[in-house]
Amino acid sequence: MAQSLRLLNDDLNESRRRAHDLVCDLTSEQMTRRPDPAKWSIAECLAHLNITAAVVQRLIAQGIERGKRDRILGQPPFPLGPKGRLLIWLAEPPPKIRLRAPKAVAPPLEIPDSSKVLAEFMRAQDEWARLRKDAEGIDLGKISVGPRFSPFRCRLSAVFPWVMAHQRRHLLQAENVKKQLV
Repeated sequence: MAQSLRLLNDDLNESRRRAHDLVCDLTSEQMTRRPDPAKWSIAECLAHLNITAAVVQRLIAQGIERGKRDRILGQPPFPLGPKGRLLIWLAEPPPKIRLRAPKAVAPPLEIPDSSKVLAEFMRAQDEWARLRKDAEGIDLGKISVGPRFSPFRCRLSAVFPWVMAHQRRHLLQAENVKKQLV
C-alpha cells in the first residue's frame, strides 16, 4: 500500500505542478479562449476535471464506506480488472480514441470566474489523496464503484490510476491549447 500511495502522491504533485504552470501567467480571457469553436479552453479542461472529480470522489467515498462497513479487507496488490485496464488505457495520453464527455461531467457553457478553477482543482487533488489514504486496508479489487450499468463502473483498485490518467490527458489537452494561444 505504501508503494501505491507514494505513486499516487507523485501523480498528484505532478498534476498540481502542471496545472499551476499552465495558468500562472494567463489572463482570464486567455484561460477561457477556445482555440477553435469545437475545442475546449484551458478553463474548460480544468472545469471538466473538477466536475469529474466531484462525481467520482463521491462514488469512491461510497465504495470505501461499503468496504469498511462490510469488512471487505485486503492488502495490495489488487487486480485492476479488464474494464479497469481498458479505462486506464483509454484515458492515458496521448488520446487513442476521442470520446465526448458525458453531459454529467461536461464543462459548463460559460465559466464566469476562471480564476476559481485552479483553486478548485487543487482542492480536488487534496481530496484524491485523502480518499486514497482512507481506503487503506480495504480490498480495492473486490469493490466496484459507479452505477451498475455505467460504462465507467470498475473496481476501486482501477479508479485511482484511471482518474490520474484522465487528469494527465486533459492537462496535456490544456497545455496544447496554451501553445496555440501564446
